[in-house]
Amino acid sequence: MASSLEVGTKLSDLREVPVEPDTINWGLNDISSSDAGRTQDANCTMYKHRIAQKRKLSLSWLNPTLEQTSTILKMFNPEYIFVRFVDPYEGHSVTREFYTGDKASPFKSITLNDPARTVLTSLSFDIVER
Repeated sequence: MASSLEVGTKLSDLREVPVEPDTINWGLNDISSSDAGRTQDANCTMYKHRIAQKRKLSLSWLNPTLEQTSTILKMFNPEYIFVRFVDPYEGHSVTREFYTGDKASPFKSITLNDPARTVLTSLSFDIVER
């Protein structure tokens, strides 16, 4: 099954992630300037001073095979990647540059005599817009 995510190190080499993530949690993070914060007046007024907004996608796959896990990890391994995804804010697919966070994949069951049948509990990581 094809995925709603496409990934590549260049805009010209985007490839579909071979397995659809079970969860894509979309987020829009505000980046505040270094002078943001509370004033020391009687109201402790907060000044946000937003200078940018960046997307964050939390991706997870349930019960991927060892082969699927390896393929996904290799696709998201470069320091920076371009990702095409459906952006709820924009209301359509967009392509943006991301970096990946730490990756985790707990083991559920392993069949040592047939690695093709090895299944992991999950694979999950965040990607953050550059």
